[in-house]
Amino acid sequence: MKILAIFGSARKNGITMAMLNMLLDNLVGEKEIINCYDLKIKPCNDCRYCYTHTECPIKDDMVDVYRKVDEADIIIFASPIYFFGVPGPMKVFMDRFQVSWASILRGDKPEKYTKKGAILMSGGSKFFKTQFTAGLLEISEALNVYNAEKVGEVLMDDGDNVKNLDQRPEIKAKILEVANLLK
Repeated sequence: MKILAIFGSARKNGITMAMLNMLLDNLVGEKEIINCYDLKIKPCNDCRYCYTHTECPIKDDMVDVYRKVDEADIIIFASPIYFFGVPGPMKVFMDRFQVSWASILRGDKPEKYTKKGAILMSGGSKFFKTQFTAGLLEISEALNVYNAEKVGEVLMDDGDNVKNLDQRPEIKAKILEVANLLK
């Protein structure tokens, strides 16, 4: 089992990473975390090369990432919410999967999901109705493009006031539920 986690936080030791580590600790398999902040990638320039080709013409760190996503059995996104969406480096990362989205146009998208996926998101403020709406939609659709069926999600509000997950037993329980769904 190959487990690939896409991490989108500038805070490498923050609450989003604590959530991700807990989930990964409860999964068995070959695990890798890709930190979007560490990648050297250019944004998609809408050249539309991928409409007729199965690769992106931009050759940067994404070349290796495409292979890792293809080989993964499980894809996990872990991200904070920045102004209702994912942070910029994660957005650039997701945009570069236009080549996967274009598989619909090319007619080579698999008919069934071949992977499982999950989402972990943290928001700094106390919960409000639309806090996770845009980011959750964005990542859910990214999983779909990567041919991963979203089997679970954990959305944690009030992260600015949480020093560790022991303060949020309900979040820990949800993370364990998602781990079981990914097995």
